[in-house]
Amino acid sequence: MLKYLVIWFVLLGSNTFGQNLPRNIGFEAGSLNGWNCKVGKIDTAGNLTIADSYQIAERHVVYSQDVIGDERDRFGGFPKICPNGGGKYSVRLGNEQAGGEAESIYYTFFVPANATLGYSITFNYAVVFQNPDHKDYEQPRFTARVFDVADNKYVDCPYLEFSASSSLPGFQLSNVKANNQNNTSTQADVYFKDWSSATIDLSQHLGKLMRIEFITNDCTKGGHFGYAYIDVDESKSSAPVTGNIYCAGQSNITLRGPEGFYKYQWFSDNSQLVGESQNLSIFPPPPDYTSYRLRVTPYPDLGCPSDFKTEIIRQADNFELVVHDQTGCPETGVDLTAAAVTAGSTPGLVYTYYTEASLRNHVRDSTRVSLSGTYYILGTAQSGCADVKTVKVVFTPPDIKTFDPAPARYPETIDLTKTYIKRDDLTYTYFTDADATIPLINYATINKSGTYYIKAKNRLGCESTTSVRVELLPPLPFVVTVPNTFTPNNDGINDRFGIKLDGFIKFNSIDVFNRNGQLIFNTHSISDLWDGNFKGQPLPTGTYYWLFNGLDTYYNKAVVKNGYVSIVR
Repeated sequence: MLKYLVIWFVLLGSNTFGQNLPRNIGFEAGSLNGWNCKVGKIDTAGNLTIADSYQIAERHVVYSQDVIGDERDRFGGFPKICPNGGGKYSVRLGNEQAGGEAESIYYTFFVPANATLGYSITFNYAVVFQNPDHKDYEQPRFTARVFDVADNKYVDCPYLEFSASSSLPGFQLSNVKANNQNNTSTQADVYFKDWSSATIDLSQHLGKLMRIEFITNDCTKGGHFGYAYIDVDESKSSAPVTGNIYCAGQSNITLRGPEGFYKYQWFSDNSQLVGESQNLSIFPPPPDYTSYRLRVTPYPDLGCPSDFKTEIIRQADNFELVVHDQTGCPETGVDLTAAAVTAGSTPGLVYTYYTEASLRNHVRDSTRVSLSGTYYILGTAQSGCADVKTVKVVFTPPDIKTFDPAPARYPETIDLTKTYIKRDDLTYTYFTDADATIPLINYATINKSGTYYIKAKNRLGCESTTSVRVELLPPLPFVVTVPNTFTPNNDGINDRFGIKLDGFIKFNSIDVFNRNGQLIFNTHSISDLWDGNFKGQPLPTGTYYWLFNGLDTYYNKAVVKNGYVSIVR
């Protein structure tokens, strides 16, 4: 069994209905004005009791895209503002505080009597369920139902109900778990279903006053919760079959059925089966007022089988949809809604964006596409004429071909500009951190081992960063050379005692002592050599003790050495 629920809705009104909708059905005022709220409880037997209430903070929450931007649900990762909707607002119904709570919002409206080609409410939804071990009636639940105001009763069909035990296709395991609120020391897996669609058919209720209700409730045991996000888009046609209106010059038409059904069957005027996909392409367009019938069969628990009728209508309207391929940078994405994408098209077109030719899946965020590929733009004129064109999106991040240089030995340095294949169309900058925020000044004379970063930028402003590993070997060991004898007889050969240093070592001092430990010579200059005298008098033949103090200039460590030297006269 599964648990709790997040759902986004888009109600699609007919052109007639859409023009006569009361204010704020799409929350365009950023409020729930015109909507009614309810709150209540679910008891241990699964009985739901809710009553009218005022809007309660954290249980009926209006979100604005201007405020939350692309903020996403923490379990499913999808945005809280429906990407397939037409507005900038959504409402969250319920919250993550369990305790047997229930919430509802409802809206009352007339179904147009003249909607002869059918009338429906279609919603996009994404669901998230925690996974408690409950019986079906005990599960958190979301319900979408329709009330016939004139007859004072709920209609049996349509009636949609999603519970934690719903056997719906397409679920994925979330990488986030949620606490059981009756025992916070335990957590349960969470499953989510990405954006999908379902349709409520109201064709049998034309001319009636109806009420659509959305309800969420926690589990009956009080430990698991459910909530929903709702986004109403009143601007779209309620006719469930679209694409029936075409324009002069079109060589074919494609009838498009509503999304989210298990099975599709298209029938011609004479009831012959002519297709079994969501969309039906017809070459060439048939005569005006040719009718087709679409029978849709929903997934289990997602509504009732329905038949939708449509008629082919040719418009004299001549319009042109022009689409331009786009290039961009992965880090900023491409905005498919930008005017440059459809520059040259007939003014006033309404655009929708899809990821596949069947037009089943909307682009999640058409203002920031971040994957290369082919996308589909549907342009619709006010007359209803529509056309689809493809737009190719290509991202061109700079390609940096780097290689780690051979190790160098101190005091040699490494030049980072020699560690990649340079291209004239790119500019390069150098950094000490992977985020490329700390510039590297001495990039041409690197004298320390480590990982360094090269950022390349192309003419579009696209950037990519790669790393280079630099290894600087320490210098060879220093050498201290000290003679063990010298002959201070003024013959010009080995007359003085001194020390020779090679490598990275600094001379600080040398002291010489006789057998009695008396200091007989001291100097702080390596060029100051001992002549074998003490206080101007020659010392006798014998052995003397020396002590050297220096500094290893690479490791910055003191060096002390000692030994014996003999005077031979």
